[in-house]
Parts: sequence; structure tokens; C-alpha cells
Amino acid sequence: MQLDAGQKRVLAALGVLAVVLMAGTLALMQVEGFDFADSLYFSVVTMSTVGFGDVVPHTGAGRVVAGIMILTGVGSFMNAVAATSDHLLTRRAQKERKEKLNMVIGVFFSEAGTRLLRKLALLDTDLEGLRSRLPEADGWSDQYFRKCAASISKHGYKVAATAADLEDIKAFLTEKSPLLIRLLENPNLLEHETCTDLLWAVLHIKEELEFRFDLSSLSPADATHVCGDLERAYRLLAWQWLDYMRHLKANYPYLFMTAAHRNPFREPKPVQPDA
Repeated sequence: MQLDAGQKRVLAALGVLAVVLMAGTLALMQVEGFDFADSLYFSVVTMSTVGFGDVVPHTGAGRVVAGIMILTGVGSFMNAVAATSDHLLTRRAQKERKEKLNMVIGVFFSEAGTRLLRKLALLDTDLEGLRSRLPEADGWSDQYFRKCAASISKHGYKVAATAADLEDIKAFLTEKSPLLIRLLENPNLLEHETCTDLLWAVLHIKEELEFRFDLSSLSPADATHVCGDLERAYRLLAWQWLDYMRHLKANYPYLFMTAAHRNPFREPKPVQPDA
């Protein structure tokens, strides 16, 4: 497991503290003749600035050791406490930011992302191939998510859009434009580069389609450019949707069930007429 900077700082501080503590304990055992328990006890109360005074050095060498422990041990102890507290507070703040970010991503997919991903998936020239490679839902286990990730990563994401398809996407993104802009203004998105890239890619599609007034007469170069923009957003949407589903599965099972039924890569089940 790879450690982050905060964890490394805590381990380093605890390591220095342990070295100073054990060195002082062993030195007191040597010069004062204390047993291990009394030496360790004196070292702990000295380094933690408690200093009960019930166990004290009686020799000059012992007092020297105690002085060195005060000068080095107290600083080591306070540094270890500060590093640990800072790490715990940082992790708590990161967890809170992550929760807020996931809420922002949830709003995006609930209001626009899932529908846009379905629109792009229906333009996929190899949608049936992707569907055949996606495993059947088996309760959305960890293994299922791994298989989905493997299938999504290998997919080509090639789309073929008619003028009517582009007009539909243009109208949809124009309708959702205020939402997308508000989401980009959310400071929590600065913590998630992939999500920010996704929103910029989606807004770029809207701008490209609005810039071209007559979508029925695109030049081959323009058509290729627009399809490239769609494919880039399609790829980012697919990856972000899978992460979003994993988050819902772990934290909000009741919302996850609804989202699972709206799987944009699967055909929706036909509604049965009332008897």
C-alpha cells in the first residue's frame, strides 16, 4: 500500500519518538540501574511533560540523560502529536470534500449525465459489441465492476450522428446549460480533474453545435470534428458513470437500485400495458 505525504510524516514522527524513547529507557537502565518498567515509565512521563516525580534519577549521569530526554524527547513527542492530529484532521476534511464532490457528480448524472450518455451510446457504431462484452448484472459485485471497467477501457467509442441526432443533443445541452455552468462553478470540482474535464467536454459540444447553424449541411471536416468531440465526451462519461455507480453501491443502495435500472448501455425494459 502506498502511503501519502501525511502518513509518511506521521510514521517519521513516531519513528523518531520511538528511537528517543527507547534510547532514554536503555540509558536509564544502564546508568541508574532501574528495571525496564521504571525506566520506560520515567521516559514517558518526562517526554510527555507530565513529570510525576515518583521516579527520579539519583546520579549525575542519570540527570544528564534526563536533561537530554527533556531537550529532545519533548519536541519529538509534541511533533508526533501534531503530525497525527494534522493527518486526522486532513483526512476528515478530505472525506467531507469527497462527499460534497460525489453529491455534485450525483446531481450531474441525475439531471443530465445519464440521459446524455444514453443518447451517445445509441449513436455508438459498436453498441451491440459493447453490450455483448459488458457482463450481465449479478448484483453489481466488485468482480462485476472490474469486468465493466475492462470492457469500457477496451471500447473504441466511435459514433455516427445524423443531423437530427445532433439537433437533439444540441437542444438537450442548451436546456441543461445553466445546470452545467453552475456545476463548474462549484469549488469542490477543483478536487476532481476528470469530472471537470468531462463538464468542459460536454459544454464544448454545446458550443460547437450552436456555432454551426445548419447541422444538416456539415462539411466532412466539420462532421469529423463534431464526432470527435462527441466521442471524447462519450468516453469520459462512461468512465465517470462507472465510478458514480460504484459510489452509489457502497454508500446509497436505495439510490443505486434506481440508477442500475437506468443503465444507459442497456435497452430499457418495455412497459407492460395494464390488463
